[in-house]
Amino acid sequence: MIPSPEEVEARLRRASALSDLRADRRLDAKIDLSPDAIEARLREASSLLTTCLELARFSRREDGD
Repeated sequence: MIPSPEEVEARLRRASALSDLRADRRLDAKIDLSPDAIEARLREASSLLTTCLELARFSRREDGD
């Protein structure tokens, strides 16, 4: 089910309220943009895509398609 814009906004507000963005902690929230970190994230995304496609194929077989 796709959330409504209001639900998305509420979720973002809850997450924001829980986040610790004090000046001495701001760097903790930054994303590592080193080549190795980017490559690792791309590999993970690719692996997740492969898994999702396999699950979709399996689901179609189970449904008799």
